[in-house]
Amino acid sequence: SWNGQTATVFGCTGFLGRYIVARLAREGTKVIVPYRGLEEYARHLRPTGDLGMVIPMEFDLRNSKQIEECVRYSDVVINLIGRNYETKNFSFDQVHIEGAQRIADVSREAGVSRLIHMSSINAKSNAHSQALVSKAFGEQRVREHFPGANIVRSATMYGYEDELLNNIGKFKHFYMTVNHAQQKLRPVCVSDVAHAIGIIRDNEDTVGQTFELYNPKEYSRKDIVELVQFLLHEKIWQVNVPPKLLRLAAQVANALPFHYTSHHEVDLMSIDDVPSKDPSIQTFADLGIQPHTLELAALQYIRHYRPPQHEEDPMEPKGYKAFRKPPVPVSNRDIVV
Repeated sequence: SWNGQTATVFGCTGFLGRYIVARLAREGTKVIVPYRGLEEYARHLRPTGDLGMVIPMEFDLRNSKQIEECVRYSDVVINLIGRNYETKNFSFDQVHIEGAQRIADVSREAGVSRLIHMSSINAKSNAHSQALVSKAFGEQRVREHFPGANIVRSATMYGYEDELLNNIGKFKHFYMTVNHAQQKLRPVCVSDVAHAIGIIRDNEDTVGQTFELYNPKEYSRKDIVELVQFLLHEKIWQVNVPPKLLRLAAQVANALPFHYTSHHEVDLMSIDDVPSKDPSIQTFADLGIQPHTLELAALQYIRHYRPPQHEEDPMEPKGYKAFRKPPVPVSNRDIVV
């Protein structure tokens, strides 16, 4: 049943979006899910709530009127829109700066009480990535046009649809890295980030605050590759490629009709997850959340990459149950001859 609240989640069809929509819908919140393109792109979100509680609405990020229609009756707006590469239709500035400002402007004028803007822990004006620089300027625009907005900066996320653990499993026979996989990461479970955003939304004391969500433990990409190798019982064939060469190859691939990779994503492979030292910035601890441990949680997301002979092997980390359905007992009366 409806709890009386309405939320709009921009970027709902992305990795984090489905978890936030599911959490909101499960609590009885009516969720507006703006989508771009075909309606089928948001179809998987409908079953996350009761009938009529998840409402898809087509919109264009460049159209203020359509954005206003999406937020008109909402109490909270969550903006998750972000890209790691540019397309012929949208540049980084159009998505991370102009789009973020437009959503903030329209939300303020529509009387929305809360705005939560998703960014990156590495969003800095001097970052060695155009994507991260534009996200940093986007944060500033949101602050200027919606002073009470929350900024949430997440480290690299992992989960069922991630591009961290799944890419290692998918390309286990030829996994390309740069700088000998020495990139420092603070991987955080996507469900923990969704949980944190839910608490931020519910707690009025968090208005206007900035949050950085990251794993307390630091890993190198090589550490994560070795962890996946250990969990899969199979060697990960890691290939170190010079960054300039891989960047050039990515630029060629980016010219193809469908997206495979881009030089912007290669740039991100060399940037470490570095939390801010600003004491005013809040973390998981301030929200009372204990993040999942990567070593204990990883296998449930990559188990399907195990070789067939190891599919039913137990979980190696002690004290953690395998992610599988319990066996169904079969009795003689269940067998029909």
